[in-house]
Amino acid sequence: MSETGSKSAAKNAKTDAGKAAKKRPDPTGLELILKGDAAMAAKDFAAAVGLYEQAKAACEASDAVAAPKEKKPKAPPTQNTAAAAAETAEPEEEKKPKLMLSLPTANLQAKPLREGVDAAHNYALNTEASLKAHLTSTGGLFRTRFPPEPNGYLHIGHAKAMNFNFGQARIGKETGSGGETVMRFDDTNPAAEKQEFIDSILDNVKWLGHTPSCVTYSSDYFGQLYELAVKLIEVGGAYVCHQTGDEIKESRNILKAYHAKKKELPAGSPAPPLPAGAASPYRERSAAENKREFLKMKQGRYDEGAAFLRMRTDLLSENTSLWDPAAYRVLFHAHPRTGDAWCIYPTYDYTHCIVDSLENITHSLCTLEFEIRQAVDGPYYWLLDALKLYKPVTWEYSRLNLTHALMSKRKLKHLVTGGYVSGWDDPRMVTLDGLRRRGYSASVVNKFCEAIGVTRSRMTARIGLLEQIARLEFDTTAPRRFAVLKPLKVTLTDMPEGGKTFSMANHPKDESFGSRSLALTSPIYIETDDFHIEDDPKFFGLAPGKAVGLLGAGVNITCTSVEKDASGNITGLVAKVDASATRPKPKGHLHWVAAQSGVAATVRVYTHLFLPEYPEEAAAELGGEAEAEDDEGDGDEEAAAPAAGPAAEPAWTKLVNADSLVTCSAFVETALAEAAAPPPSHTRPTFQFQRLGYFCVDSDSTAAVPVFNRVVALKEDKEKGAAK
Repeated sequence: MSETGSKSAAKNAKTDAGKAAKKRPDPTGLELILKGDAAMAAKDFAAAVGLYEQAKAACEASDAVAAPKEKKPKAPPTQNTAAAAAETAEPEEEKKPKLMLSLPTANLQAKPLREGVDAAHNYALNTEASLKAHLTSTGGLFRTRFPPEPNGYLHIGHAKAMNFNFGQARIGKETGSGGETVMRFDDTNPAAEKQEFIDSILDNVKWLGHTPSCVTYSSDYFGQLYELAVKLIEVGGAYVCHQTGDEIKESRNILKAYHAKKKELPAGSPAPPLPAGAASPYRERSAAENKREFLKMKQGRYDEGAAFLRMRTDLLSENTSLWDPAAYRVLFHAHPRTGDAWCIYPTYDYTHCIVDSLENITHSLCTLEFEIRQAVDGPYYWLLDALKLYKPVTWEYSRLNLTHALMSKRKLKHLVTGGYVSGWDDPRMVTLDGLRRRGYSASVVNKFCEAIGVTRSRMTARIGLLEQIARLEFDTTAPRRFAVLKPLKVTLTDMPEGGKTFSMANHPKDESFGSRSLALTSPIYIETDDFHIEDDPKFFGLAPGKAVGLLGAGVNITCTSVEKDASGNITGLVAKVDASATRPKPKGHLHWVAAQSGVAATVRVYTHLFLPEYPEEAAAELGGEAEAEDDEGDGDEEAAAPAAGPAAEPAWTKLVNADSLVTCSAFVETALAEAAAPPPSHTRPTFQFQRLGYFCVDSDSTAAVPVFNRVVALKEDKEKGAAK
C-alpha cells in the first residue's frame, strides 16, 4: 500500500485537519472531516487522506473564529451528593451558530497581508480614526450587502450569495452583535440594464425570504462618485487617456514581458525602468489638464471610446489588476433611473469599493473572481487609500457550479435568445424564475444553499442534492393524486353495477390532509408502460392473463384481451374485475384514472438541460473556449463583453439534451383539475402523482386546460423511466 493511502497517513492527515479546525472551525472543513471519518471507517484510507487535506485547506483559508472556552463552575468541596451535582452542573444551552467573519471592531487591517507585500503597498490598513467613525455610524453591527447588476435574471448562484450575505447578518443578530444586509443594485452600465431586471431581482429576494435593511443603487451616488473622481485627479491618482483598446492591450503586453524579465533578476536587485510603450502617453498630464479633459467627458464632447478616466496606480506592481484600470467611460445611453443626466459612467472597479465604504459595509463578500482586485495591494484598497476612505473587509469564496447546468448569465442569455429554451423562466433553467416555475420552493433552495456551504475550494454541487432536498420536503407537504401521463384505455368487465365508490386518503402519512371520494367506472386509463404484451418475472405491471391491483380501489384486474389497430399497434385492453374478499394478493398495484371523471391535461416532464454532468469540461473537449464567469452578486461584465459582429455557435450548445422536455397528453383526476387555475406568483400548488413523482401547477395552466410540471421524480434512479 502506498504511503499516501495507508492507515497511518490517514491518521496523520486527520490530526492535521483537527488542529486546523480547532483554530478556524470552518463549516465546510468540519463537514469534510466527517466525510473523512466515514472513509476511515470504510477503510478507504486514500479517500480519507484526500478529504482530511481538503478540510485542512478549507479551515486554514477561512475567517472562522473559534468560540472561547467557558469555564465550568466548581462544585463546593464539602458536598458530594446527587442534589449538589445537579445544582452545580452546567446548564445545557441551545447551540448557536458561530460567525465565520471577523468582528467589525477588529477590522483595523481590513485584509491580511499577502507574502511579499511590504508596508508601503499595504493599502488595506484603516486608521484608528476612520475605524472609530465607521463603528460610531453602524453601532458595531455586521453590515453586508447583496449587489447584483440588473443586467439579467438571477440564477441559483445568486441564491447562494444571498444566503451567505443575509445569513451572516442574521447570525450577527442571533449572537447579539447585530447585523443587517443592504440590497444594492450595481447599476453603472445603462446599456445593459433594465427596470424589468430590477423588478425581477427584488421579487426573488423577497421570495427567498430575505429582508434587506434598505434598497440602494450605485446611481444614488453618481454625484459623489464624480466629485471623488475630481479629488482623485487633484491628488495625482487619475488621468484622462485617449488610447484605443488595441493600444491599451499592447501596453499591457509590454508590461507583462517587463515583469517576466524582472522576476529573473537576482533577489534584491532594483527594478529596471519601464520600457517605452508600457505606460500611456497621457499618464503624465498635469492635474489641471486632466480636470479640464474630465469635464469635457462629462459635457459629452468626446465620442464613446475616445476618452477614459484611468486610475494612475502602480505599473511596477506584480498585481496586474493595478495597471491603471479604467474609472470612467463615455456612454451615450439613458439610464433607467437617472435618464440623460449623465453621459459618463463609473466602472465597477471604481464604484464598488467606494460605495461599499460610503454605505459603511463591514464585510464585502464576493466570489474568487475578484480576489486579485480586492487583494491588499489591489485596486479596491488602493482607491480607498488614495481617497482616505474607510476600508471594509473583503472576503472571497468559491462560486457555485452545478452538475448538468451552466451558470454564466451570458450563456443563460444565449440559451434564451438562441431558442434552446422558452424563456428566462423555462423550468429547465437554473435561473430563480426557472426554478420557481419548475416548482422548487424557496425553502428547498435555501436548504440547498445551506447544505453546500461556503468555501474557497472549487466545488461543483450535484443537482441531485437539490432534487433530494425537494423530495424530502414534498413527501411531507404534497397531497397525493392520480394522473396517467401516457394513457392506455382499459375496458373493465364484471364490474359491480354502477361502479365502485371509495374514499382515498390525500396523504398516507398525515391524516390532517383528509380524504377524497373516487369512483371506479369503466373504462379507465393506465400507463402505457404498465402493460407488456409478454410478461417478465421482474415486471410488476399488467400482461395478458395476469392480475394486478388498482391502487385504492380494493380490486384486482386481469387482462383478458388486447385490442390492436390495422398496423398492429395496441389501442386498448379488456380486463376482468375481481372485487371479491377472497381475491389473491397481486404482485403489483397500478395507478389509474377513470375516463368518466378524468380530465385531459398537459404534463411537462423535465430532465437535465445538459447531457454531461460537467458541460464546461465536455465543451472544452469539443474545442470550445472557456468564458469568464460572472460573479454571484457582483455581476459587472464589462471586462468580459463579447466581441462585436457575428460569432460561431458556442461548442457547449451541442451538449443540450434534446429530450430535456417531454410533453404528455395526460388524464388527471378531478381534484387536480380543480387546483389547476393559474397560481399566485408567490406559491405554486404541488402534488405527488402517485408512482410518478412530484408535480406543480404551471403558470400556463387554467381550469379548462390544466398544465403541470414535473419537479422531481420519486427516486433518482427512476429519472429515465418517466421521461421516455
